Amino acid sequence: MITFIVHVKVRPENAVAYEEMLTGVRDITRANEPGVVYYDFAKSADEPDSYVVIEVYRDAAAHAAHMATPWVIESIPKSRVLVSGKFDIRQYTSPGVEPAVRRMKES
Repeated sequence: MITFIVHVKVRPENAVAYEEMLTGVRDITRANEPGVVYYDFAKSADEPDSYVVIEVYRDAAAHAAHMATPWVIESIPKSRVLVSGKFDIRQYTSPGVEPAVRRMKES
């Protein structure tokens, strides 16, 4: 399995738009991508401008397929406008699994 954990800060005035966008991506991902084991996001209970997105893929091919979907391609530029600062993207792999090629860089 390949897991990505992304930490972002979202300006308060963008919180609703960010949550709506991620809810849409989450729902369509779950409905259409069998290679995605888990995909969801959460807002920090302690820091109201902090969010985490957790993505778990069966393998690198599932991650590549996810990043090539229209909903992800459309959501990346939208999310860049809504967040403040950089994306803190961390990748974790199960033992024996090769890491995925990153398709989105921290920025």
